[in-house]
Amino acid sequence: MKKWITSNYHYMVPEYDGKIEPNFDSFLADVQRGVKVLGGDKAAPVVIGPVTMVYLSKIKAFASGFLNGEKHKLLEMLLPVYKDLLKKVASLGVKEIQVHEAALVMRDETLLPLFKKAYPFILPEKNAFNVDINMVSFMEDIGEEHYKWLVTIDEVSIVSLDFTRGDTLGLIKKHGFPATKMLGAGLVDSRSVWCTDPNKVLPIIEEIKRHVKTARVNPSGSLQYLPWSLEGENDLENHTAGPVLSFAKEKIAEISLVAEAFHNPDVFSDLLNKWSEYIQFVRENSSVRSRLERITEADFCRSEPFEIRRGKQLPGCPILPTTTIGSFPQTKAIRQLRSKLRKGTITDHEYKDEIDKQIAYMIGIQEALGLDILVHGEPERTDMVEFFGQQLEGMLFSKNGWVQSFGSRCVRPPIIWADVHRPRPMTTREFKVAQALTEKPVKGMLTGPVTILNWSFPRADIPRKDQAMQLALCLRDEVADLESCGCTVIQVDEPALREAMPLRANEKKEYLDWAVDAFRLSTAIAKSETQIHTHMCYCEFDDCMDAIDKLDTDVNSIENARSDNATLFAFKRIGYTKDLGPGTYDIHSPVVPPVEFIVNKLSAFLECVEKEKLVVNPDCGLKTRAWPETIEGLKNMVEATSLVRARLG
Repeated sequence: MKKWITSNYHYMVPEYDGKIEPNFDSFLADVQRGVKVLGGDKAAPVVIGPVTMVYLSKIKAFASGFLNGEKHKLLEMLLPVYKDLLKKVASLGVKEIQVHEAALVMRDETLLPLFKKAYPFILPEKNAFNVDINMVSFMEDIGEEHYKWLVTIDEVSIVSLDFTRGDTLGLIKKHGFPATKMLGAGLVDSRSVWCTDPNKVLPIIEEIKRHVKTARVNPSGSLQYLPWSLEGENDLENHTAGPVLSFAKEKIAEISLVAEAFHNPDVFSDLLNKWSEYIQFVRENSSVRSRLERITEADFCRSEPFEIRRGKQLPGCPILPTTTIGSFPQTKAIRQLRSKLRKGTITDHEYKDEIDKQIAYMIGIQEALGLDILVHGEPERTDMVEFFGQQLEGMLFSKNGWVQSFGSRCVRPPIIWADVHRPRPMTTREFKVAQALTEKPVKGMLTGPVTILNWSFPRADIPRKDQAMQLALCLRDEVADLESCGCTVIQVDEPALREAMPLRANEKKEYLDWAVDAFRLSTAIAKSETQIHTHMCYCEFDDCMDAIDKLDTDVNSIENARSDNATLFAFKRIGYTKDLGPGTYDIHSPVVPPVEFIVNKLSAFLECVEKEKLVVNPDCGLKTRAWPETIEGLKNMVEATSLVRARLG
């Protein structure tokens, strides 16, 4: 799985294994049913474009006749398939077919030749089928070269573009828009839980009216990234931010409102008042912003460089120290505990007593297995972002605002609605419970500021950078409180650091600069004797390695098992000097890795990492695994580490 463009939705990477055997019977039956129920003028089928399909696919090594990167060959094989599919869809009586080419937003010079090869070849003849082709892109502007090409395709009747991100308006003003086409203006933000802000949209509407002959209003992309509806969300509707919140169902109503504003801007008067009242309220309290203004350069730097502080950390810890990433299985019993607390059938005191028993069990398991750096297991946490969001002022939660992450898995992202601050310590109680049960060091477990921000719905009235810094101050205080409780190892996870990187090269540096600053502001307060870890999930790190180095963590635990050590080599290429914890086995699989497998992994790691700098851990947290496979996997990891230590003398 990979993240879909810059969203938090995952998709299964298509794999080409040497043959194409299309079967669109089910899809065509769905289109027929849509035409029957809605009519041909309202049933608009969606087809993912062939270039996007090819661009995001993986060609397996054994696929005969293909070399790495030869995706143009795969496209040539797909074009007749697409031509036939679109012809069949057009023949069903629909009046419009949406072709979604997400790859249009990518800055990759290899794409334009693929687009030129595919279009207009695959498109049905409009005269023959009386069907409009709507070419759709989203999540950014499509760039000059793609835009100049796209508006020349006569067979494309409608071009739908995102006006909520990037500079689509700038492209239209610079290069014009054909009078023969309709513009699908993505003015309603499909990735924000906030209502359309008239102050931002009205100027765009005026420019569109000047440069475009025919336009219609639509969301900036699919509404799947939003919760379904505010209906029944009484706490949100009655909240100060409630009047300017908008989920998917409400966005649909907004489309009509924005469309009417093309002819009558006064329809926004009520919404303008709501936004004005909200902005006035959230900006009255300036205490958080005042604290940010007092930050100096020294607040972003540890008191001593890594080379000095590393020798002060974890005295007596063996070479190749073993640990885990943080979470242990979230069992049915733990989920039932939470349910009882929500329903009020147990008290908060009773809940915490049971959570403490779970922590004791998890510490006992780790002691018995012989791990060196322990964790409390996180039984009290539902989600690594939700847990912290619920304890921070300035963040809201819905009751039923679930958003699909992948497959059947959904998350309920927090909504940042005001300046964020931490009223009290968030993790110290559970840390003290765990540390009291063992002489070994127990890691304090925090989610980093960039991940909390990127896995939440951010405010719309201030920059994301400012919100990240506010979150960083909260975590900075938490680091200090954990240290005061005797914590000497603190892990600040940033799995979303790379995931949220902008698509445009000129925007990446700015993002990485403030993302690194936010992390360092969170952790720089730590004493030299405190070892700071971070964890990053599997992704392609090559374009942000310098930023990862600048985080100045003492240990970086990286999800590596599925990358065939490519991630590890990326760290080696930049001369990474700090400690590394490459994942020894894939926790996403229930298969327990044998001892020999992990021994071979560690031996391969030692070819890239000095033995004094290697930390041994699984790929990721273990919350989704069952206890038997968790125990067996960690037992094998510890045994394999002992064998490698013996070989190293």
